[in-house]
Amino acid sequence: MPQSSFTLYGVAISGPTYKVALMLTLCGEPFAYRHVDLFKGAHKQPEFLAINRYGQVPALVHGELRLCQSGAILQYLSEVLGKFAGADTLTRQRTREWLFWEADRLSPGINRTRAIARGFLEADPATAKVYREAGEAGLKVLDESLAASNFIAGAMPTIGDIACYGAIVFAEEGGFRLADWPHVKAWAGRMAALPGFKAPLDLLPMNDMR
Repeated sequence: MPQSSFTLYGVAISGPTYKVALMLTLCGEPFAYRHVDLFKGAHKQPEFLAINRYGQVPALVHGELRLCQSGAILQYLSEVLGKFAGADTLTRQRTREWLFWEADRLSPGINRTRAIARGFLEADPATAKVYREAGEAGLKVLDESLAASNFIAGAMPTIGDIACYGAIVFAEEGGFRLADWPHVKAWAGRMAALPGFKAPLDLLPMNDMR
């Protein structure tokens, strides 16, 4: 196996962790993986906080760099590896817009609804309804955009697609039926057909991986 220059810290069932892992594997880039046991509070320990000051997953170590926040990591990797950034200035700008939109409008509703469904988060019915409606609103925007193109910023996939897919791949665990958003469902199929693609638990284990 080629020697890896990247070490990813995260959790296999974490959408943000999966985004970074998926980017690396789609780029054909080997990486070491360190499982961060959130249930045991590993993300709040000094050794992890030295890598990610926010105490969140994922974190990526590349040489002397300690990188955090999945969208920012995706941007860094697209620059360093020269892939999935967008072929021209307009596409790159649209891609950045989708990155910020995903973090603000798509992932929160989906991820929190999923966390409630899996028992990771407690919420009263009114709050859970707000989260679900936010997830559905995000899916509606994404579906409408994908009606006009194969990928979110145009004809080819970018880190914007990888970011959004990291949320969508877990959406049905929160009770969101992708069949209700047919353009999103078709796009998810195109993402899964990309060379090197792997599903979350096929790509990452719930333990360290070298």
